[in-house]
Amino acid sequence: MSDHETPVTEVPEEDGLVFAISLLGDGTGELVDWKAVESWSQDDLPIWIHLDRSSARAQAWLRDESGVSSATVEALLAEETRPRVFHGRTGLTTVLRGINHNPGQQSEGMIAVRIWSEGHRIITLRDERLQSSRDLLAALVDHGTGPKTITETYVRLIARINERIGPTIDAIEDQIDEIESDLTISDAKETRDSISDLRQKTVLIRRYLAPQRAALSELLADPPAWASDVWRPGLREATDRVIGYVEELDQVKERALVMKDDIANELAEKANRTLYVLAVVSAIFLPLSFLTGVLGINVGGMPGVNSDNAFWIFCGLVSLLLVVEIAIFKFLKWI
Repeated sequence: MSDHETPVTEVPEEDGLVFAISLLGDGTGELVDWKAVESWSQDDLPIWIHLDRSSARAQAWLRDESGVSSATVEALLAEETRPRVFHGRTGLTTVLRGINHNPGQQSEGMIAVRIWSEGHRIITLRDERLQSSRDLLAALVDHGTGPKTITETYVRLIARINERIGPTIDAIEDQIDEIESDLTISDAKETRDSISDLRQKTVLIRRYLAPQRAALSELLADPPAWASDVWRPGLREATDRVIGYVEELDQVKERALVMKDDIANELAEKANRTLYVLAVVSAIFLPLSFLTGVLGINVGGMPGVNSDNAFWIFCGLVSLLLVVEIAIFKFLKWI
């Protein structure tokens, strides 16, 4: 194990080199610098090189000194890329997405991780800080339980990236459960906004996990020549995990749609009940309004104009008509 005294979480980056570590073959590793990276050869210990993709020095080293083919380098440095796998002339490249756990960042804004290896070394590139690589580095340096070979490093890094997606998926499911348990139309707008936000987050995460599932399946079906016995078991577990994530996200989407439909149906039913009541009230008072309108015109010949009892007689007739109308509506089961 390395005898350095700096905690892994505080290892400083060196001009685009996030960290580099030589694998000692017993689950431990030794941190090295740019000089060791640039002078490395296949006769040396296997090495894991983790780079900042945006660094000019890292890009220059990849293009001019790494020995990686130009087509693979351009793929590794691509600005926008979806999860995929391809076999290059000199090695295997895997592009995955990991959950963004950085402060102030949205978890659905997943971070791209680019992994390349030809069996003697592994090169990874990231756009932003990714905790999964730090976890594996801590296992090597702090705990002595890290990978012993390049194959194991490749597989365990992929597995850890996918493991860290799990809590985010669980949080989404907890959120949909909470919304579903408190589903009411009294605060329909707020509930619908919460569902819409949740669906948007789900869609954004699934956008990357679906091709990530396909990429892992391809890795499992077509391993590189340098893959050891740990390849298939490790990748099978990672693939099954991502398949489960995608299925859970699909269920969340379906539940969110059902809840939105339920809210819409309840609101429509409430509106229909209100319109029905208004229609019945209108039907009851329409004849009465007609009679009062007719008797309210100021023309000669209106009946009862000279009678002191005409008003009360009219009120009685109107009341009787109201009773008859209500009886008819009840008979017709309108009310």
